[in-house]
Amino acid sequence: MNKEKINRKSKGFNLLDIMIVIVIVAFIGGGWYAYSHYTENQQENKRVVEYQVELKGVDQSFVDAITQGDPLRESVKGNNLGKVASKEVVAAANVNTDFLNGKYVAVTVPDKLDVVLNISSEAEVSEKSITVGGLEIKIGQKIFVKGKGYAKEGYLLNINIKE
Repeated sequence: MNKEKINRKSKGFNLLDIMIVIVIVAFIGGGWYAYSHYTENQQENKRVVEYQVELKGVDQSFVDAITQGDPLRESVKGNNLGKVASKEVVAAANVNTDFLNGKYVAVTVPDKLDVVLNISSEAEVSEKSITVGGLEIKIGQKIFVKGKGYAKEGYLLNINIKE
């Protein structure tokens, strides 16, 4: 019985325990170092971006609801798109085929308007992508825009990166 009590006695730290502690501390230190450089690089890549989104076939009440400075969100995922810098309104037009003359003709749509929103936002700009509020944007992309009192899908027309 005494022999069993002697064998159960703790011997303290050994070489294996010290190596495990050193490896754990090295992993934590390396992770902290990598994360700090990652967030530092993200801050360096932030730039002000202005881009245009075209919303087609809307009513006058929709246009009146849009005001300069409105915060905009992407209505599917909820990403922050920025703020309305300005808006341009033109009469809505569709391109139809004129089969008699063999050409395409632009025809205005009665009581409908097309709106081009100029949106200003801070974005992360890299060599491969431009990301606004966690959403990667590209010219020609369909975007679902939502503001206070209005929501509509549109297409991204232009991206201008401010230096």
